[in-house]
Amino acid sequence: MKSHEGLPMLSESSVKSQILSLISHLPHINIDILYLYVPEFKILHQFLEDTEVIQGYTISILETKQKKYSGGNWLLVLTNKKFHLFRNPPFTDATHIPIEFDSIVTCTTKKGWFFGKIYIETNTESFGLIQVGKKDYSFFLPALTPHLKS
Repeated sequence: MKSHEGLPMLSESSVKSQILSLISHLPHINIDILYLYVPEFKILHQFLEDTEVIQGYTISILETKQKKYSGGNWLLVLTNKKFHLFRNPPFTDATHIPIEFDSIVTCTTKKGWFFGKIYIETNTESFGLIQVGKKDYSFFLPALTPHLKS
């Protein structure tokens, strides 16, 4: 099958297997509950190339400067090839924002008492991922660290 960009894509079972591998050391996370409460996981396979390996994910609210996107929670997925932002609200079309590594000007983080923040600045847009839960933040940070640049 082909992704939205016309490239061979990962299968749904391959994506689920990669997510299971990421959370295998976290017994408090159930994959079925994750897929139920985060509908963006159900569409990942439609957008990821078959050569992409999921290295981490986190869920947060998205703030941008140049373009307005729908509110609510967004899924940020980091693969070996790029960042992906997903929003899959009921009754409307899904939104996918790919962020190529070479387009990133800065990528920084900030940790607060209860929430973390991730800022990604590209040549054309500023993405602020706010209200990242402390557990999600600490889970995602090891995968994100190699991509941080001030």
